[in-house]
Formats: sequence, structure tokens, C-alpha cells
Amino acid sequence: MIIAVGSTNKTKINPVKEVFNHHFKKVKVIGIKVVSKVKEQPLDDDEMFKGALNRARGALEKVKDAEYGVGIEGGLHKYSYGWFERSLVVIMDKKGNFGIGSSGGLALPKKVIDKIHKGDNLEEAIDEIFGTKKIGKGIGMFGIMTKGVVTRAEGVKHGVAFALARFLHSNIYEA
Repeated sequence: MIIAVGSTNKTKINPVKEVFNHHFKKVKVIGIKVVSKVKEQPLDDDEMFKGALNRARGALEKVKDAEYGVGIEGGLHKYSYGWFERSLVVIMDKKGNFGIGSSGGLALPKKVIDKIHKGDNLEEAIDEIFGTKKIGKGIGMFGIMTKGVVTRAEGVKHGVAFALARFLHSNIYEA
């Protein structure tokens, strides 16, 4: 079974491998560069969903033998209690059916949000505040904020597992 991921970032590819390997045998996961067609820093759930859906669809189109395309889009959403950050995951099959899941998330401090509103993306804001470099390719913002308890890849893993549930229980979703 071939799975196409709309990213070349290992913090997205590795959780996809882990979740699919848990459920299926002979899984090959291919990460491929795909354009999300949304802003670099999505600022609401709808934009994150569109980006993840575009990545899933694009990955599935580029990897012809893939059974599923996976799109993962991190972003922010403003709620009454503040700005909340998480990733949305979309898994799409060849028929166009899709499952949606999300990572856990956290409310971001004003210091981070201020930098984002001035034009930084989340990675740039976190790197500047914490003195890291390309944190999104490593433990991620989750990792730095939780002091390693939950990394970016671990958060993404939850989203992948939740999105895949739609296909693990397709009889319920199609009823």
C-alpha cells in the first residue's frame, strides 16, 4: 500500500508511517512537495482545512499508485479565550472520500501572536523568542512549549489516527 503525504517534512511523514503501519502491512509512505494554496500562516480552521485538503488531493494526484493522500496543515484559530494552535489532517482516498482529524493544541501567548500579526509565521516567531533554528523540522512549537513532553510529530500522529478512523470504520460513515 502506497501513501502519499503532501509534505517532505519528517515531522509529518513519520507519524503517517507509524499510524498506517499499525493498521496495514507493506506500507510505503512517500513525501512529496505539494502547494497548499492557502497563506503560509493559516489564521482559521477553514483555511487550515482547505490547505490540508489541497495537500491530500495534490499528493494523491502526484503519486499515481497511492491509495491515500495525506495533507497536514498547521495554523491558528481565534476563540473567545485567545489564539489556539493545532494541525488539521485530511486523508483522502482515490474516490474522493476523506477523513479529518486534528492534533491537540494550545493557546499561544500574546508575545507569539504579536510577532505573527507583524508578519512572522509561527516557526519564525518561536525561533526568535526561544533562539532555536527551524523548530518546525524538529520538536516543533509543541515540543518547546511542553518542554519535550509532546513533540510536533506526536501531535500530528493523533491527527493522522483520527483522520484515518473514517476509513477504518467506513461502514458507519457511509451508512
